[in-house]
Amino acid sequence: MPFPAPIRPLRRLRGPVVAAACAALLGAVGSLPAAHAADRHPLAGSRPTYATRAADAGPLPGGRHVSARLHLNSRDPQGLSAFLRDVSDPHSPHYRHYLTPAEYQRRFGPTGHQIQTITAWLAGSGFTVTGRTPHYLTIEGPARAVRQAFGTSLHRYRTGRGTSEAPSGDLSVPASLGATVLGVSGLSTPGAARPLSTPVPALDVPADGAVCSGHFGEKPTTGLPKAYGRTSTYAPCPYTPAQLRHAYGAGTKGATGRGSTIAVVDAYGSPDMPADADRYARATGDHAFRPGQYRQHVTPADWHIGDACAPPRTWAGEQALDIDLAHGLAPDANVLYVGANSCLDNDLMDAESYIIDGRRADVISNSWAEIIHSDPGHLTPTLVAAWNLLFEQAAAEGIGVYFAAGDCGDSSPQAAQTGTNCDPKTTRAQADFPSGSPWVTSVGGTTLALDRHGDYAWETSMGDELAIRTDNDTAWGPVPGVFAFGGGGGASDFPQPWYQRGRVPGDTAHRMTPDVALEGDGALPVLVGLTDAGTFQLIGFGGTSAAAPAFAAVQADAQQASGQRLGFANPLLYGLAQSRAGVFHDVTDRPANAGAQPLTVVRDEGPDIDTSAGAQRYLLYTLGHDFGLHARPGYDDATGLGSPTTGYLRWFQHTKGTLK
Repeated sequence: MPFPAPIRPLRRLRGPVVAAACAALLGAVGSLPAAHAADRHPLAGSRPTYATRAADAGPLPGGRHVSARLHLNSRDPQGLSAFLRDVSDPHSPHYRHYLTPAEYQRRFGPTGHQIQTITAWLAGSGFTVTGRTPHYLTIEGPARAVRQAFGTSLHRYRTGRGTSEAPSGDLSVPASLGATVLGVSGLSTPGAARPLSTPVPALDVPADGAVCSGHFGEKPTTGLPKAYGRTSTYAPCPYTPAQLRHAYGAGTKGATGRGSTIAVVDAYGSPDMPADADRYARATGDHAFRPGQYRQHVTPADWHIGDACAPPRTWAGEQALDIDLAHGLAPDANVLYVGANSCLDNDLMDAESYIIDGRRADVISNSWAEIIHSDPGHLTPTLVAAWNLLFEQAAAEGIGVYFAAGDCGDSSPQAAQTGTNCDPKTTRAQADFPSGSPWVTSVGGTTLALDRHGDYAWETSMGDELAIRTDNDTAWGPVPGVFAFGGGGGASDFPQPWYQRGRVPGDTAHRMTPDVALEGDGALPVLVGLTDAGTFQLIGFGGTSAAAPAFAAVQADAQQASGQRLGFANPLLYGLAQSRAGVFHDVTDRPANAGAQPLTVVRDEGPDIDTSAGAQRYLLYTLGHDFGLHARPGYDDATGLGSPTTGYLRWFQHTKGTLK
């Protein structure tokens, strides 16, 4: 899963405008001193966990220039919550009565008077407002203005990753502004998202001598050690979109995504798109984009490239995966790629806002993630609240937002010891974010097996344990192996939403993830086409990065099939799973029709791999072993409601997507 920077240029506020606002309002607001705590509204959690007294390296000089974002709240949070339930509940008479972006701002955005009041207060405290969007004000000024405006000072703190700046206490604002100010970001170490894809280049190249199976179980690994007392088989060759469409019933007549727009948000952008996507489509037997079917919004001149983010070339693989799967499973949908200027939260938010503020898409696919509980921590309550409010706006406008659930199982420190796509800074088991937000659809991963006819055979949870050849290549060890990657899921930090009550087993008070799941296993990857070092390649990619755009594309197909804008889909998905049998595969760790278990595959890394220093050409994967998560009958924390059957899209065609 990947990450972004300012996607939209901020509207500069002229000096005379600010001055006039200050003259009119300073008398009414003033610059309230920090000492009067009773007159202040605290911004809880704005002091990061690394800002401890023991790590304090002293205050910043008062004249040091600082910049930040002041995030704006909804003018009517309770009214917005009630409206969202009304518009998202399939049983409501106002179901799908969405707002336009302008209607949303008039009804729930901050008023002009509120903005003027905040601007005047900031000016009186020593800050200059340098830009404004519907979501935040950008502010700049000397470090001393932080104490004047927010009641605490900025200090330096020693961390395991160097010295970082942060407020020495929780920020606060005048009580009269507490309902308008959601929080402030940018005064502490920024957070970075990670792409949720795992490249596995060896499996795409049988022409180079590597061996792969045409379907699960086809080619036995004769000559290699037995696993669990029996001969294993080579992993299937990477799946193409045509195979996935057939397995899940996508791309059929009347369900090709026509009339819908799928937006893909990643960081940066490849200069080889969409030429790579067209070349890939032709190589896999599909049609290239029609003129105007693919659009992109990227601003390379504004890219922020640093140590916090994976380099743009890494994101190029993520971009290719997301676009190839979105186009592959919804071949007639329009695709809009929006590349954030970095993998940082502020830039990713700008990219997401570009789509939502203009209602430029019907569904948004996101294959990147962060974690809330980390050391050092960066995902503050302000950022989480700002993200959730953005997703609420999307739901109000009828935009479905889809996030990959992660590739690290329960994202615990134990999983991160060996997991290949884990965040090493994790401090506890947790659902990834934003996948855990109650206002997005969390897409987990499965391992898909096809039979000799290319039909759906079975699925298990995406969870692989890796073993290598040992004892002079006569055995596999260790068995079952060490955790390599697995679909994310588990309990989030948010209360259980109304649409999960009574539909998620267990005594949990939290929002559980994922909601649905699709093929994404790195041991049985999907095929992707991209240019790397000047050469176009067909490469196998795995991860929930594949599952998220694939399911977003299925939803675009469903929108065409139903003739209705689906919007925020979770209430419909849970209601559909409860009332209609046969629309989701009930994915479990031990699928009944998978044959002898444990399930294993051997991946052939190819003859050209460097076998020095202990490198291995052949790798054994034991499947269905997610870390800390389990796929059981019914809803579970590894695969959610399951994966869509071929009956899923037929249901939309027959009912127009309405539960009755």
